[in-house]
Amino acid sequence: MTESIESLKELIDGCTDEDRKALAGYLKAYIPRHPLEDEWGVDAGTILSAIRRSSDLTKRGVRGIIAEAVFETDVLPAIVTSGWNCGATPPGDWPFDAILVRAGVSIRIQIKLQRLEKGVPKRYYPNYYPEDLFVVEVQKTRSGQRRSGKAKITGGKAEATRPYRFGDFDILAVNMHPATHQWNNFRYTVAEWLLPRAADRSLIEIFQPVSLVANDAWTYNLATCIEWFLGKEKKQVLQLRHTPHSRQAGSES
Repeated sequence: MTESIESLKELIDGCTDEDRKALAGYLKAYIPRHPLEDEWGVDAGTILSAIRRSSDLTKRGVRGIIAEAVFETDVLPAIVTSGWNCGATPPGDWPFDAILVRAGVSIRIQIKLQRLEKGVPKRYYPNYYPEDLFVVEVQKTRSGQRRSGKAKITGGKAEATRPYRFGDFDILAVNMHPATHQWNNFRYTVAEWLLPRAADRSLIEIFQPVSLVANDAWTYNLATCIEWFLGKEKKQVLQLRHTPHSRQAGSES
């Protein structure tokens, strides 16, 4: 750092808050704008203010996107150095957020954010299970239903499109920011180990237990989870010792 910069820092430290605010406005002309500011024709401060005023559902969506961005910037580079390549996600609406490719093997990863309820991390049936078990909601963000050709003709029951099916992705990555306050803190498990729905075991249960501490089903390390997946061991993220309701009520706030 040059001597002139150090001198400027000393001057700024001696300014009032009002002076520093005015200086920040002046310096904006010399700082490159984010591409989104140019695309939307509005400054970053206005965008952040709009998000702050938005609904809880909108904020939840933004936080989920942040989790995906952090996974891309903080997790994937280390995996790439170990020999895996980040494959291109096909265009369209797919049930996974990232693909790893090596020697003809592809691994599809779904990224979710640990669930909040009333502003705090949602516990997984606190009356039944330890304090280090929390909830991750594993379903698609957009609701909808589709009818098979036969159902369209006969008027049969529509099939919900929000649930994930076993086989839709290979690894679940859960961002644990709500509990740890660190965006680069993830837990990983093999998708086949997730709990199935009681009414249809081909579907993945919506509310899954995610462990704050590493165990034999959840790991801090993506490379370890990849080894689990390739090893094809059969297990489940939780051995149900009780029979609570299959779903937990409540929404993020």
